[in-house]
Amino acid sequence: MLSRNDLIELAVPQRRVLRILWTDPARTAAYVFDVHARTSDAELLHLSSLQADLDEGRAHKLEEDPFAVVVNQDLLPPKYLQLRDRAWSIIRDLAEMEPAIYQPRKRGQLMADYAKRHGLSHPTLYRYLRRYWQRGMTPNALLPDYANSGARGKTRGSSEGVKRGRPRKPGAAPGVNVDDGMRRIFRVASASYSAGQPRFSRRAAYEAMIHDFFSLRCFDHETQCIRREAAADAVPTFGQFSYWLAQDGLPGQPTVPAPLSAQAQVPQPGMPGAIFQLDAVRLDLQLVSRDDRKLLAGTPLLYVVSDVFSGLVAGIHVSLAAPGWQQGLMALAHCAADKPRYCQRFGRSIHAGEWPSRQLPEMLRIDPLLAEGAQTDVLFNNFGVRCTVGAAQSAWWRDDLGKRFALLDAAAPARAPDDLSHAMDAAIDIVQLTAAVIDSMVEYNLRQQGAQAQAPLQLWEWGLRQRGGALRQHPEEMVRCCLLPVSEASVTPEGICLHGMFYSCAHALAARWFERARQRGRWPVRVAYDASDRALIYLLDPAAPMRFHVCHLVADASRFMSAAPGMHAGF
Repeated sequence: MLSRNDLIELAVPQRRVLRILWTDPARTAAYVFDVHARTSDAELLHLSSLQADLDEGRAHKLEEDPFAVVVNQDLLPPKYLQLRDRAWSIIRDLAEMEPAIYQPRKRGQLMADYAKRHGLSHPTLYRYLRRYWQRGMTPNALLPDYANSGARGKTRGSSEGVKRGRPRKPGAAPGVNVDDGMRRIFRVASASYSAGQPRFSRRAAYEAMIHDFFSLRCFDHETQCIRREAAADAVPTFGQFSYWLAQDGLPGQPTVPAPLSAQAQVPQPGMPGAIFQLDAVRLDLQLVSRDDRKLLAGTPLLYVVSDVFSGLVAGIHVSLAAPGWQQGLMALAHCAADKPRYCQRFGRSIHAGEWPSRQLPEMLRIDPLLAEGAQTDVLFNNFGVRCTVGAAQSAWWRDDLGKRFALLDAAAPARAPDDLSHAMDAAIDIVQLTAAVIDSMVEYNLRQQGAQAQAPLQLWEWGLRQRGGALRQHPEEMVRCCLLPVSEASVTPEGICLHGMFYSCAHALAARWFERARQRGRWPVRVAYDASDRALIYLLDPAAPMRFHVCHLVADASRFMSAAPGMHAGF
C-alpha cells in the first residue's frame, strides 16, 4: 500500500528515489519528487504504474527514511530554531496549497504572487520548497544542514446466597458463584500467569490464581508491607476456572475475523491515520511492586491511542505516574513499535497481521485532561503530526477492557495505599497487568464492536486498500528517543549514572570515557530515558543532534567490550 511520504527507489531507466507528495482521493495518481533532484519540479505518475514496478522488482520501497530530519530540540542552538521557524513561516501557506503547488503552471503563478506579496525572491521560495519535499515534509526539514554530521537512518447474573451448579460432595468447600467480577479475575489471572511462562498450563494457572487472588491480603501499617494469610474458604473450583476460561478464550488466542469484502458499507469518514485519539483510563486496582511483591506500587493508568476511522487500537502505555502529557507520549511512541516484538516481552506471541499498526497519524486528538502542559511542537516539527484538544469519541475498547478490570475516570483520585478492599488488589504487578491489557486490545481489534458490522482490524485494512492512508512510518527507536523526557546524567568511572543506575555503550567505551572519568573526574551528559523501562537509556550527542547512542545497564555492558571503535546506534 503506497501512502503519502513513502520513498520508492527505482532502478530503471536510471536510479531515482521518489517521495510521494500527494495522492488523489480516488487513489489513481500521485505527485512524486526526486529527492536527489536539483530542481523543484514534482512529477505526476499513475499509482498503478508505481505498484507494478514494485511488484515486478523494478523498484522497492525504502522501509526507513534516510533523508528525514528528526532531532532532539533540546540540543539545537536557538539560532537554528529561529532559522527553521522563519523558513516554515515563509512556505507554510504554499506547502498547504495541494495539489496546485505541484502543478507546473499553477505553481509558477502561485510563487510569483506569493513572492510579490511578501517581498521574497523566487530562488528563496524554491530552495525552501525543495528542501521541504526532500527531507520528509516537516518543519524540521528546513533546519540548517545537520545532515552531514550524523549517520541517519541507522536507528536502533447470579442470585445472592444461592449456589449455582451441581451440589457439593459431603465435606467439600461450599464453593462460589462465578459472576462478572469472578470472570475478570479468571481472565487477569490466566494472563498474568502466562506472561512469565513459556507454555500455558490450566492447572498451574489455577493454582497461581488461588495463591495470588484468593489469599487474604491486608496492609500492615507498621511494616508498610502487604500481609498475606491462608486462602479463603470460598474459592472457585478448577472446573469452574477451566469452564469459563474455555468460554472466554485462552490468553493470547483471540478469534480471527472473517475477511471484509470490498463492497462492505463503511460509514466512517476519512481514512486510517487521518486522526488518532489519545485517551486515558484509571484501572481500579492496587498493583504490587515488581521487585518486592510485599510492597504496594499504586493504582495504574492506561493510556490508549486509537484510530478514529476504524477504532483500531494503535498504541498503549501502562503507568503508575499521575496522568499527564509525557505519559501519553509513551502511548504514541508505542504506535510506531513492532507489535509482535513488544508482545513477546510480556509472554505473548502474535503475528504481524494481528496487530499491524506501526505508524504515526496525520493528526492527534488529545483528551483535555492530558493537554495541560502539552508540548506539541516536537510532534509537528519532527513528524508532521498536528495536535488538537477534544473529548474522545466512541471508545469501544473500554468495553473489552471492562471485562477484565473495573474502570474509573483518569481524573479520579487513586485509592489510599491501605485500601485493599477489591478482589484484585495486591495480586499482580505492572508486567502481569500489561500482559492482560495486551490480550484485551488484540482481542478487541479482531472482534466486531457495537453496531458496526466489521472488526476494527477489518476496517483498518479495508480503509488502507480502498482509501489509502494518512499514516507516517518512522523507525521505532527514533520515535521513542525524540518523545522521551531528557535529563542530565553523569559520566563516572563506573558508567553513565542516571538516577543511581549505571549504563554503558559502545560510543563511551571507544572514547574511553570511564578511564577519563577515573583520572579527571565526572562530567555531565544529556540522556533521554523511559521511567517505566530502566533497561536502557539514549545518550544524546551534542556534536550531532540527529544521532543517539543506546546505553544498556552496566550488568549487560559486556556485549560492547568487543565493539570496534566508532560503532554506534544512531540516525
